[in-house]
Amino acid sequence: MSEFIIRTATEADAPAIAALANQHTYQQLPEAERRGGFLTGAFTVPALVAMLASVPGQVVYKDAELVGFIINSRLAPERYPPLVQHIGALLPTLHYHGQPLADYRWFFYGPVLLAPACRGRGLLPALFAASQRALAGRYEVGVAFIAAENAASLHVHTHKLGLAVVGELEFGGAAYSILAFAVR
Repeated sequence: MSEFIIRTATEADAPAIAALANQHTYQQLPEAERRGGFLTGAFTVPALVAMLASVPGQVVYKDAELVGFIINSRLAPERYPPLVQHIGALLPTLHYHGQPLADYRWFFYGPVLLAPACRGRGLLPALFAASQRALAGRYEVGVAFIAAENAASLHVHTHKLGLAVVGELEFGGAAYSILAFAVR
């Protein structure tokens, strides 16, 4: 993994993040490629800049090419798309370790992406650990959502990274799992 550089994302990374993210959305990927994971939504540079300014995220580069990222955020509800607003409104009713999610110092974890050619090399756990280090002491819990159809991402996040499913919802005709994890 020494050929990869993981660091805190900056505003200057936003155009590359948007370009990579928008290549891997549900709408852009053929059905066969979606089995490896996909992102929900569309990503603009201004939205990513706002998210990066709100909570530190992480990027991974190979040579000078962005090959992955974790974006974290905590924006005013109206700055999110309707699905994320809906999830935010559910947090008082969802529990993690016996406590409503809304009672924690929480943030949204995601979108998260590794370019297909870079998967299976231990980069996601390394990115996740870097994100944990950057957020330790500032936040207690990360909250994520993953489309039920995105079985690859759900498996990696629950079995390899240890996120817990704390709820499920249907929105816009699609099913989603809501997950949480402790910031260590």
